[in-house]
Amino acid sequence: MDIRVLKVGDIIEGKVVAVTDKTIFLDVQYFTEARIHIDNYDPELESFDGVIKVGDLVKGRIQKISLDEPALILMSRLPLIKIDNFEKIREAVESKEIVSAKVKKVVDKGLLLSYLDYEVFLPFTLLDYEYVEQKDKLKNKNLDVNIIEATKKGRFTRIVASRKEIFEKERKELYEKRLQERQSELDSIQTGDVLKGTVDKIEKHAANIRFDHVVGLLRISQVSHYRIEKIEDVLTLGDEIEVKVIKKEGNRLDLSIKALEDTPFEKFAKSHNIGDTVSGTVNQKLPFGIIVEVDRDVRGLLHKNEYSWNPNDNYDDFVKIGDQVTLKVIGIDKKNEKISLSKKALEDNPWKNVTVKRGEVVKAVVSKVSGNGLEVEVQGVNGFIPANEVEEEKLGQIEAYYSIGDEVEALVTEANNRNWSLKLSIKAVQTKKERETFEKYLEDDSEDVGQTIGDLFADELKK
Repeated sequence: MDIRVLKVGDIIEGKVVAVTDKTIFLDVQYFTEARIHIDNYDPELESFDGVIKVGDLVKGRIQKISLDEPALILMSRLPLIKIDNFEKIREAVESKEIVSAKVKKVVDKGLLLSYLDYEVFLPFTLLDYEYVEQKDKLKNKNLDVNIIEATKKGRFTRIVASRKEIFEKERKELYEKRLQERQSELDSIQTGDVLKGTVDKIEKHAANIRFDHVVGLLRISQVSHYRIEKIEDVLTLGDEIEVKVIKKEGNRLDLSIKALEDTPFEKFAKSHNIGDTVSGTVNQKLPFGIIVEVDRDVRGLLHKNEYSWNPNDNYDDFVKIGDQVTLKVIGIDKKNEKISLSKKALEDNPWKNVTVKRGEVVKAVVSKVSGNGLEVEVQGVNGFIPANEVEEEKLGQIEAYYSIGDEVEALVTEANNRNWSLKLSIKAVQTKKERETFEKYLEDDSEDVGQTIGDLFADELKK
């Protein structure tokens, strides 16, 4: 058998002739066998048992040759693995394969990774922004990377990794997924739907409400039926709220909270009935009546015909804007959101019990005496006897003959309950009595032939 000439550094192949737990022996056609200890075969291997058997061919690099007794040749498979691994790394550059590398260290401009026993540099510029932000937490973590450069000059190697293509692809896929999910969710939403969302952003005149993948717009005018100055007075970031979709146009959703709530008028209408007494504030005065705010942002009309039972009263003259008034609800028009109010409905109509008629003689009590005539009260209402309608002999001397509280007999000359007008005449009672007396004597003239009219009324004229 020819004896080979071997030297340190040679890469040779030998046949396994013996195997122990930690060492294998190779026939390398030399005057002694070569050995490979387990730590020079695979540092992670604990035993050769079941891994190497007699007859296997194993290649390695000669690390040491000793010709002293006993002769010794030590080989290592690790340098070959290193070479093979570098080739695999270069192949990964060409194939753009994604590999998993472990973060060993964080340096100023990037991360130092370990891949196939080689140190790999990953610049921060080629690393995900999120990872850069948490770089101090990456040590000992595995990252998927692309090897974009692998060069060797002598003993110096330069290997550079990147995650740019990976995270850009992930972002694109995530973006496309979000678009798909957003479109799917958007397609499922219709005008009129009631949804729960989260306040995602607040601006001056609107808020963005986020659902699962879709964002809708809630304008300040749709937050409440009541006027609000600042939207943040009502909403807070992160609030979960219920909204109604009031308009869907393309990808845009217009939302409303107030569409789910009763209007101020509806709240009032639910809590009030016709006949209720309410307090309100005079808000506006118009030619046909007074606008009264009976609840927040709820206004009703007090028509001028409902001021008073007395058509001569003008309630408008007695109140000013801002005054508090008490009224009765006499109408609630839910369809047109109108409220009718009345002041006179809270008051008694003194004329409802008045039964006097024109031409009727009644008893009247004097309530005021003036040069213009007598103010009197009849059946609880006020009447007036003009100065020229008192007794003939008292004309011009009313204040001398009449006092407050006097009861007089007067004939009703006008009784108009619509206008609250009651006028009377004392003089007409006298005239009526004279006429009745005159007519009585006319009825007896057949028996008193030869008597003159002066004779007939002689006794009356003496009175």
